[in-house]
Amino acid sequence: MLKRPLFPLTLALAVALAPTALRAQSSWSNRITLGGAFGGLSGAANLNPAGTADWRLGWIGSVDGTVWLNRNVGIRASGSWAQDSLRGAVPTGRGKFNKFTYDADLVLGYPIETGSSTLTPYLLGGAGAISVHQLAASDTWSKFAGNFGAGLEYRFGRVGIRAEGRDFVYKFDRYGFDKTQHDVAWQGGLTLSF
Repeated sequence: MLKRPLFPLTLALAVALAPTALRAQSSWSNRITLGGAFGGLSGAANLNPAGTADWRLGWIGSVDGTVWLNRNVGIRASGSWAQDSLRGAVPTGRGKFNKFTYDADLVLGYPIETGSSTLTPYLLGGAGAISVHQLAASDTWSKFAGNFGAGLEYRFGRVGIRAEGRDFVYKFDRYGFDKTQHDVAWQGGLTLSF
């Protein structure tokens, strides 16, 4: 007989506490963040030892999606389109290049909650590929590419703003060059989390 009065009390407590437990869990559980950014791109290294073949300042635009495994660890898939030009020892044709990157990254963040907003510094790194196409040429070539970087996101509710810097590393071995290339991108953009 004593078990019956405890059942309604237990049920009432579970119903009352469920929204609080779900809100605490939903702050990071199964969270997805979509982002888009635009910024600058520069080659950090000359393509030849003499320093006569160097990259001019270019632009980059990117989109990405991050699945958060927990509050501090996420997996990001991203793609970008960049364009820059080679100055000095220009290969046959135009010296402008389109560069398309696609990669998967591990994101390590440290969210700091400030009232209704969140400030999150983060590190990221991963691997993928880069496809390089010289404008006015018929060929496009692809290489394995690694990348690493850091960023800062300020989120107020579901919408955020983000600043990020990344280094895309790959082997540029065409047109008589053979050099490990560092394309440094710095971007600003928007995020949407749900």
